[in-house]
Amino acid sequence: MQEARNLLFLSVVVCIAQTSLAQPSVAQLPTVQVTDTQAEVGSTLSLDAPNSTGSRLGLTARETPASVSRLEAADIAERDLTRAQDVAVRMPGISEAPAPGNGGTSLIARGFVGHNSVAQLIDGTRLTVAAGTVTYPFSTWPMESVEVLRGPASVLYGDGAIGAAVNYVTKRPDFERTQREAFLGGGSFGTVQGGVGLRGPINDVLAYSVYLDAERSDGYRQFMDVQRHNYALALAARASRDLRVTFSLDGGINDDARYFGTPLRDGVLDQRLRRTNFNVSDSVVKYDDRVWRAKVDYQVAAGLRLRNETYRLTTARHWRNAEDYSFSTAGTSVDRSDYLEILHDQEQTGNRLDATFDGTLGGLKNRFIVGLDWYRTRLVHTNNSPYGGASAVDPYNFAPGVFISPVPTIPGRASELETTALFAENALDLTRQWKLVAGLRNDRMELHSTDLRSGVNLAKKYSPVTGRLGAVWSPSETLSLYGHFGTGTDPLSGALSLPGGGNTFDLTKGRQVELGAKGAVPAVRGEWTVALYKIEKSNLLSRDAGNPNVTQQIGQQSSTGIELAFAAEPVRGWTIDANAAFLRARYDDFGERVSGALVSRNGMTPPGVPERTASVWTTWRFLPQWQVGFGARYVGERQGNTANTTKLPSYVVLDASLAYEHSPNLRFSLSVKNLANRDYALTGTANTSWLLGAPRTVQLTARASF
Repeated sequence: MQEARNLLFLSVVVCIAQTSLAQPSVAQLPTVQVTDTQAEVGSTLSLDAPNSTGSRLGLTARETPASVSRLEAADIAERDLTRAQDVAVRMPGISEAPAPGNGGTSLIARGFVGHNSVAQLIDGTRLTVAAGTVTYPFSTWPMESVEVLRGPASVLYGDGAIGAAVNYVTKRPDFERTQREAFLGGGSFGTVQGGVGLRGPINDVLAYSVYLDAERSDGYRQFMDVQRHNYALALAARASRDLRVTFSLDGGINDDARYFGTPLRDGVLDQRLRRTNFNVSDSVVKYDDRVWRAKVDYQVAAGLRLRNETYRLTTARHWRNAEDYSFSTAGTSVDRSDYLEILHDQEQTGNRLDATFDGTLGGLKNRFIVGLDWYRTRLVHTNNSPYGGASAVDPYNFAPGVFISPVPTIPGRASELETTALFAENALDLTRQWKLVAGLRNDRMELHSTDLRSGVNLAKKYSPVTGRLGAVWSPSETLSLYGHFGTGTDPLSGALSLPGGGNTFDLTKGRQVELGAKGAVPAVRGEWTVALYKIEKSNLLSRDAGNPNVTQQIGQQSSTGIELAFAAEPVRGWTIDANAAFLRARYDDFGERVSGALVSRNGMTPPGVPERTASVWTTWRFLPQWQVGFGARYVGERQGNTANTTKLPSYVVLDASLAYEHSPNLRFSLSVKNLANRDYALTGTANTSWLLGAPRTVQLTARASF
């Protein structure tokens, strides 16, 4: 592996050197046309571009009666975003709740937290959540774009998407052009990154794509060193003008940071401990993911298109850590507990077939798609439950020690989830100004779970029906108004485990009403969107008011909010992309058992949900070859528990960049993340510990095309 990494970095250096040395006259070519060729530089809106996440019918964002956003590969590179989820949190209303236990990838949208409510997809294929965890993707290098659909997305992608769906669209073989690119970067804390990307035609029948990248870093705390390797390989065969078959293999190996938080002293962060990691010396956080896919795209006739995708995902995950830290009563030591060792062996096999009809209905333009989606996921969950082990350490003279567990690590549970879904979507042009969009999905889900230690088998079947109905009115070319009603479902716990540990509860159900507008401001080459919504999520687990020992599925949670976005180029060379979200998230009907008694949490805000978020990114090309960028991201305060007695403070993270275009094929950039070097809590557990964000980091990157 070390030799492979060295070879990768060497190839990147050679590619960049060849680009800068070959044909020296290239540097004299005019460069002012770089901004002129992009009508929507740095925009997360792209209203007139097709958005594959908001609909499977090829609708543009302007034609879709829902809130959709998108950021392209060039803009991702401009902002020096290397982690996939860092792109999503630049979209309106999206924030993060990362932790090693959820893969560091958990997101928040419209008042709903985690993988069970915010779906993440690869090219439209949902990755099934295993025990609240998704570990792929984690690199932006193979990405063509990142798209977000906010609000219930179950009608498109199935269970677990009441808050939003985030779709990572990858670069694939191109028959029309050859593209070669590379990057090499180095920065703070011994970070080195590099990658190469090649795609293009082999001949008239075959085309290929190869994207490889790697990263290593010493980290800004002990036990936060990382090594990551990613690959995205594909071969496309064009048997005829109308038939195309693509085979691909994507994956990554991630030896990740082993940091689970910093303990607070009396609810306050001790500045002396900001860079101390209280994990054990032999800790492990490692993920190995790979996805095999075969896609067939066949244009049968002028108005009929067939698509089929067969895929197989395999995931191996391993955690071995001391995960809980708190100060002792005397405040002289830090008590460590939750010595957890957990392994996930997961495989997901599926097939999605759909047919698209593009024609007329009663003389009106109509697009219709119908499909069948089937997948089966198996998980073997190995652990050392009931997770014993404890130790006390000196926080100011820290000795990490090693992993201790009185219980052996053995297989604990085997689960299998099989889902068959029939889905349909339709877009009807009632007039030139009015469009009606509708969708329907029926899932048949069967979940089996076996306790490998006791031999107890439990099973549950679900048959959710979800749908959406929306209309778009476009009174002019620069304005669209829409309304939307949609439904969705969420699991009550991690997807491959039965709700509440039993088989008597159903999925939670959600419904949303949304009104919005999307428009253009040609005078400043700008676009804007506004969305107002209300979501209700029912069937939460709540205690019986008469008997706190009995759990009922009667609870409800709701959120009401508004999201605003604006992107423009007011003058040539100056771009701005900004958004803000304001919401009110509440438990409407929720009883929690506390010390044997039932306590109402009605009117409380769910923990971890920020009710105010905002993001802005602006760039200025102050000279033909020079560009400066500045960004700010605000996340409001979040409740630390269901009683709302503790809070995580709000934070603002500032970023800046300076880029120099040596030639149209070679660009250097210097980026600074967390410019103010602020300490802030990404997540937290009540008032005992915070998972802190990264300090100021500096990165110098060279990007080349050749």
